Amino acid sequence: MATPTAMPRDERKRQYAALRRAVVRSCEPALLAKFSLSSDGERWSMLKQWMLSDGKLDSITVEEKFVRWCEQLRTDNYVTVTKLQLYKIYGRSKEAKGFVESLCKGQTGVSHPQCPEMKMYKVLKEVVETTSSGTKGETEMKVGGRVRSSSMKELLSKQLKVGLDSLESQAHMDLKTGTIKNKKEKKAKSPAQLALAEVKQLHNKLKKCFNEIPKIVEELETLPVRNSEELVRVLRRHEERLPYLVQYANDRASKPLSEVIPEEFSEWVDLQKPTLSEIEGDVRDGRRRVSATKGPRKRANQATPAQSDGDDISDGSGSEVEG
Repeated sequence: MATPTAMPRDERKRQYAALRRAVVRSCEPALLAKFSLSSDGERWSMLKQWMLSDGKLDSITVEEKFVRWCEQLRTDNYVTVTKLQLYKIYGRSKEAKGFVESLCKGQTGVSHPQCPEMKMYKVLKEVVETTSSGTKGETEMKVGGRVRSSSMKELLSKQLKVGLDSLESQAHMDLKTGTIKNKKEKKAKSPAQLALAEVKQLHNKLKKCFNEIPKIVEELETLPVRNSEELVRVLRRHEERLPYLVQYANDRASKPLSEVIPEEFSEWVDLQKPTLSEIEGDVRDGRRRVSATKGPRKRANQATPAQSDGDDISDGSGSEVEG
């Protein structure tokens, strides 16, 4: 900034007033007389020297820019009228009646203030589109300084860290106002909560296997799937033992948090993991074998009608036509 006009007028007046107060407080008659008799350019030099030499500011920057803008607006204007008014506007031809019915379709309508039996419907009256453009000038002043207090440095770093962390996701920014919302840190779960979550997860997996096994066994037997007798026996054994495991897991998962013993719950889950892994493996094997048998048979059934249709050709009277 080389001249007084580089700073906006209002800001310049405010800074001059602050400088005058500082000169008066200093009680230096010579300096006060010099300031009173100075021109704008000389006062400007004194202002820069005062702002930069007191140790609180490092730089003053003034930016001027011109912005060219173009704005397009669309306004939809609606009116609420009766069907009689719509017929008066569009007529009573077949096309007009269809158009009026389509406008009123899906609306329950509101009662006419003076005739409650008559319904009024909301319809589009007009669409107004406006386009405006122009150029505007903007002036921005930036003042840079240095923080020397250790406590202020710590406070400033904390405030900046919150904002920078929140910028990681746009979900923490208010899109209407543009302000950054503080990112809430997740609460750490207690050992009891973690143990209860493990039991609930185990219960859901056991219940899923229990519901799936009867369907797989039925398909293995009805298709039938070759060499699946041993797998069917294993799945039936799982089906017999699962109700007890599901019920026991459900009882533990339903306990209030105050009654949860983390070590006991975690130990029981660890004991059941090998059993769950075995059951899930057999269920996956059954599902895979059923799918492998269904696929080829489905393709064969789709091809059979096409082949049989091509064997004989009829002339439409019931007699066969010889080639």
